[in-house]
Amino acid sequence: MNNNDNNSSSCESGKAVKRIPEGDDTATDRLSHLPDFIIHHILSFLETKWAVQTSVLSRSWRSAWKHVPVINLHSLRFREPSSFRRFVDNVLSLRHPFKVHEMIFILRYNGEEDDEEEDVRFIAKVAEYALSHGTQHLVFELTVVPEDSYRFSDLFSTISNCRLKTLELYGVGIDSGFESYGFPMLTTLKLGQCLLASDKDGVFDPFSILPCLENLVLSHCNHLDRGYLGHVSRLKISGLRLLRLKLDSVWSTSLEIFAPRLKSFRFHHDMGELKFSKLSFPILDHAVIQIDDESSFMEEDKERLMDCVITLFQGLSNATTLLLDSRTVEVLFGLYC
Repeated sequence: MNNNDNNSSSCESGKAVKRIPEGDDTATDRLSHLPDFIIHHILSFLETKWAVQTSVLSRSWRSAWKHVPVINLHSLRFREPSSFRRFVDNVLSLRHPFKVHEMIFILRYNGEEDDEEEDVRFIAKVAEYALSHGTQHLVFELTVVPEDSYRFSDLFSTISNCRLKTLELYGVGIDSGFESYGFPMLTTLKLGQCLLASDKDGVFDPFSILPCLENLVLSHCNHLDRGYLGHVSRLKISGLRLLRLKLDSVWSTSLEIFAPRLKSFRFHHDMGELKFSKLSFPILDHAVIQIDDESSFMEEDKERLMDCVITLFQGLSNATTLLLDSRTVEVLFGLYC
């Protein structure tokens, strides 16, 4: 084969193939030429531990993680709690003092292996950093053993200019400190596996002090009959601007809801103590009801659940659409037939 044949074989559709010299770093290191805001945006989708590790990719990425507006910390990525603490301390101290748009903090381990007071100081330090840096979206998930929940008032110090718009708390004891804190800009609140405190009269009504609250989710929240958290004999949900409400396995001997602007209501109830005392949804659009209470078939519990169901459906009388799943229909049939 002659040289012309070789040249023609190296071409495709009449275009010559451009070969990149092996020593040309500018041609091979495309990451270094990405704009900083794109690099920061890419890193915001990673957990912070992985974002820090990208510092070895190229020179321009060496300090990129320090500018990311999202902090995502998971203790499960570390074998020992002490290693996780050291990593978090380094991240907070080395990060450039820019605002934090979103923080996710997940702490899961056996608390018996560590000092609970030290845990509280550590968590409070992370919370203070988030709020003092203008965080708008905050997720705190604390899953530890023993299951005694940390108090909100021990973890969150008062910040004069709190800018939170979304707050998700899991495994936190919601005590009187929550009511006194105030969240002037908060629009979405999610509480999961939280132990609810009460005042001396057994009343829990922390939501009325949230002037902008539009979305509220309570999931597997109940009372604790010992320690600093008292039995919630009366749970009140008051929200003048509340638009969407979801209750999933909430335990309380009396539940009162006042939400004159509520548009969407989702309710799921399994085994547990719950009794509606008053519901007010004058302009409700959509309601979804799920009841899986096996105790409904026990004679001694039928009356309790029947009262709950009657009050519930009376409160939903203004709903435009009402959706019941098959299990709910089965429970209702067992109650009245």
